[in-house]
Amino acid sequence: MPNDAPRFALTAPLTGWSLALLIAVYLLVGTTGHLPWRGDDITYLGPIHAILTHGSWLMPEIAGEAFHDYPPLYYWVGALLAKVFGGLLPVHDAARLASPLFTAAYLYWTGIAARRLYGESAFAPAVLLGLGAIGLVVHAHETQPMLAQLAGMTLCYAGLGQLAERPLRGGLQAGAGCGTAFLAGGLSGLILTLPVLLVAPLLCPSCRSRGVLTGIALGTLVTGLIAGAWLGAVALTQPEALASWWADELASALPHTYHLGDFGKLMQLLGWFAWPLWPIAGWAVWRNRKTLATPPLALPILAGLLAVLLVATTGNLRPANVLPTLPPLALLAALGVATLRRGAANALDWFGIMSFAFFALLVWLGWSALHFGWPPGLARQVAKMAPDFPQGNLAWGALIGALLSLALLALPLLVRRAPLRGTTNWAVGMTLLWCLAVTLWQPWFAHTKNYQPIAAELRAALAGQGDICIVRRGVGDTQRAALDYFAGIRTRPYASGGECPLLLTYATHTTSAKVRGEGTLIWERRLGGGRKAETFKLYRRG
Repeated sequence: MPNDAPRFALTAPLTGWSLALLIAVYLLVGTTGHLPWRGDDITYLGPIHAILTHGSWLMPEIAGEAFHDYPPLYYWVGALLAKVFGGLLPVHDAARLASPLFTAAYLYWTGIAARRLYGESAFAPAVLLGLGAIGLVVHAHETQPMLAQLAGMTLCYAGLGQLAERPLRGGLQAGAGCGTAFLAGGLSGLILTLPVLLVAPLLCPSCRSRGVLTGIALGTLVTGLIAGAWLGAVALTQPEALASWWADELASALPHTYHLGDFGKLMQLLGWFAWPLWPIAGWAVWRNRKTLATPPLALPILAGLLAVLLVATTGNLRPANVLPTLPPLALLAALGVATLRRGAANALDWFGIMSFAFFALLVWLGWSALHFGWPPGLARQVAKMAPDFPQGNLAWGALIGALLSLALLALPLLVRRAPLRGTTNWAVGMTLLWCLAVTLWQPWFAHTKNYQPIAAELRAALAGQGDICIVRRGVGDTQRAALDYFAGIRTRPYASGGECPLLLTYATHTTSAKVRGEGTLIWERRLGGGRKAETFKLYRRG
């Protein structure tokens, strides 16, 4: 028998159909088959629901009120998918297919950009590294408009990658990417792409030809046309809404120093979210420090600095806002991973294998605590968060989870030994771990991250009262989107509902919505327990 790897072993890195299959499994498992999760998943379903029910195509809305978090590109695609697949899937599942679609575009254009900047062999590592980022996995499976911005960013970088050889085509692609990023993310999408396009000639002396300058001018024109088409349509039909959106957009883009005051939390978030991209990207920068002014390094470095600066000085410090750091880091990591020294490559490989085995063990321990009460300490914590969690049939989930766990343990034997083995192991391990978590914990997510029962109970409490006016206190965009989607219940801001006979309040473990002498409690519902507890109350005013 030969001593080389067995025939069934996977290549490193994965290419062709094996790479496509891995991406498909990663993107589709956990995307459908569940009600919208609490948080971004139901919040950003709200504008899609508004399009489908009230035709709010131009300016995003939630429950009849303007919603300015993101421009409408993601919502357009989600609504179109809901119309196409609405007969086969529930609306929320069909609309959520926009996330794997945009994530696949992000991964593809990341690979294309890496190929154009670093050569043919960089395509697969860039895709695998982009897929393997820890911070991407949850957001790639929820309703998340930021994914559309990632697709636009990487399309822009891919266009810049061929600006010197094919300036018109490169400029057209880069401009389309800038315009897409704007339609998906607003000013932040433009800030992360347009400066990189405009400074391209400064980063490449050989790129200062008339053709390249023409390509950049074409890209700028395309950006303006795409952005202007939407802005112009809104200006003609809803000028006041556009003025309000623009004011909010400018306010969100203004830099602040709040995050720098909590520098440790900022670095912790960046550290785990972009793992393992940033250490490999750092190695690429260090190893090529004498050629940092060349486009293959200068373009992703500039894009990465813009992304980190935007995360550190604007918006809220939340994981989804860190997503724009992934594309430039994936490009630099694709350059660095091919030149890792043997010890570092082996360390990445074994660290990944051991990490996924450890986290798989944690997933199983949590599952055991949930269903069998062992370990006792963890079981008490789980029961506190969801004291009324219903037990179901465990056989099929346990069987599939066991097979996935065996695949994780066998991962070192499934991939041939090669310099890029660690990259493949990381991407495959991340996919298997996600599949394991979905298999074992989907019922828990459905129970603890689902507002449908609350909306149904509130609708029953309002039965027979007709189209009654309800004001709100403490109720955020997430809760408003859930009540509108599940029950068609819409509320008004407290300040504008003086004559409304009902008041709905919402409070969490850290917030309160106390009502003193303003009404009689007629309905109450508590979701979760401990620090995850949420309380809804309905009062009759007067």
